[in-house]
Amino acid sequence: MTPTFSLTAEVPLSAAEQAVALLFEAGASGVEERDDSVAPMPGSRRPPVGRALLVAFFPDRASAERVARELPGAEVAEVAPQDWGEAWKKGLGAFAVGRVFVRPSWIDAPAPAGSAEVVLDPGMAFGTGTHPTTALCLEALDAALAARPGASALDVGTGSGLLAIAARKLGAGRVVATDNDPVAVRVAQENAARNGVELEVTGAEVSAVVGPFDLVVANILANTLVELAPALAGQVAPGGTLLLSGVLAAQEAEVRRAYREQGLRPGRGRYRGEWVLLAMRRPA
Repeated sequence: MTPTFSLTAEVPLSAAEQAVALLFEAGASGVEERDDSVAPMPGSRRPPVGRALLVAFFPDRASAERVARELPGAEVAEVAPQDWGEAWKKGLGAFAVGRVFVRPSWIDAPAPAGSAEVVLDPGMAFGTGTHPTTALCLEALDAALAARPGASALDVGTGSGLLAIAARKLGAGRVVATDNDPVAVRVAQENAARNGVELEVTGAEVSAVVGPFDLVVANILANTLVELAPALAGQVAPGGTLLLSGVLAAQEAEVRRAYREQGLRPGRGRYRGEWVLLAMRRPA
């Protein structure tokens, strides 16, 4: 089998999103980000407080070594494909956030009574549900749909489809999931079928999706949230809510300001460690 090359680098938490973007731009096929708030897989180290450990995978050594020169202390190693294509699953298990019970497809675990079970196989798409930003989104979706059953929902940057599927199972009406990665679109479609839910999964630009929606959720990088402010805000219906995650505490003011400029008003935020979920509302 063709070998894969891993690049491991430790960076300040505040610089993690820029480093992740750099790795993908350099050709990484996937990037795992660990901070001190998430328990690492068995045998993996936890980064110190205020630091993030990034593990990226490249199809060739030259690409990995080229970007390693831009990240001080980065290490490149050859990894057999099966070491990261399947073994990563061993560190994941079922877990619950509010009414949502997430179970990896290869784990057999009973869902608690009354829970909304989501059976997930992320494949090569981002989104296992274990990152604090995803947990924040699940908590916020749970609360929003408990208060407004049947609300329409848009999940931007859907990845594995986790948030969109959870929204549907929590009682949302029409749900659209969009991602600019064709792999993510395919994986989200597969996971929707696995869960027996109807989603509109698309690779269309946010502004091209037919809306608006009662509830819009975007769990992506803070700089991308700022860039997408006009498009995302434009999809929020009067009286609707926008949930923004993937934001570090130090980036909160900048992201919030971008959406206030679009006519949205701040609602109740949620915090977990260094991560923030911003809730913004459009006046009715």
